[in-house]
Amino acid sequence: MSRQGILATLRAGLRQAPLDVPEAPTRPVSAPVGPGAWGLLAAALEPLDVRLRLAASPAEAAGHVADIARERQAATYARWQELPLGPEVDAALAGLGRVTNIGPDCCQALAQVDLGLTFAQAALLDSGSLALVSGPGRARAVSLLPPVHLCLVPRSALAPDVSALPELLRRHADAQGRPPSCLNLVTGPSSTADIELVLVRGVHGPRALEVVGLDWGI
Repeated sequence: MSRQGILATLRAGLRQAPLDVPEAPTRPVSAPVGPGAWGLLAAALEPLDVRLRLAASPAEAAGHVADIARERQAATYARWQELPLGPEVDAALAGLGRVTNIGPDCCQALAQVDLGLTFAQAALLDSGSLALVSGPGRARAVSLLPPVHLCLVPRSALAPDVSALPELLRRHADAQGRPPSCLNLVTGPSSTADIELVLVRGVHGPRALEVVGLDWGI
């Protein structure tokens, strides 16, 4: 059938059955983040096999990071350059080898690292998803290649649900208003059950996710 014939058939069909798109339902207004927010996040993370460790001070947070590295038997780590508690974390992990050559060709180096440290710009309480915005000093591969991903979550990053993401993208737009090149939503460790519904961890990314909540004015 010619192009004209196809278009004529489509027009005739639309005349017989006009396209009727119902009005989209109004999205309920997200509840504000309240005093029990950490509990909601912990409950959302638990089914994902992720433990939330809360810290009330930089020293306590650094202690949690050191504990996780020891429990996961990490010998090396890499972190975002732009990281809350960077000096404290480095001091806590002083016995580990730190990989710092995180540039455009960092994948080869990061593939040999045991632990990758990042921080979440948003943590969604309804799903436990962590939003990580890539940028200078925040290489996306740090959260993707090491077998263990440790993510710091500042209290200011807690958000009710995905309705917080448009504003997050606006805040991280460049001078020309363009959004960041990459926004990762991390919901638990990497897992797949594509083959015979057998759950396998670590096929497409880290096999373990650890979360430390920074419960003070940060």
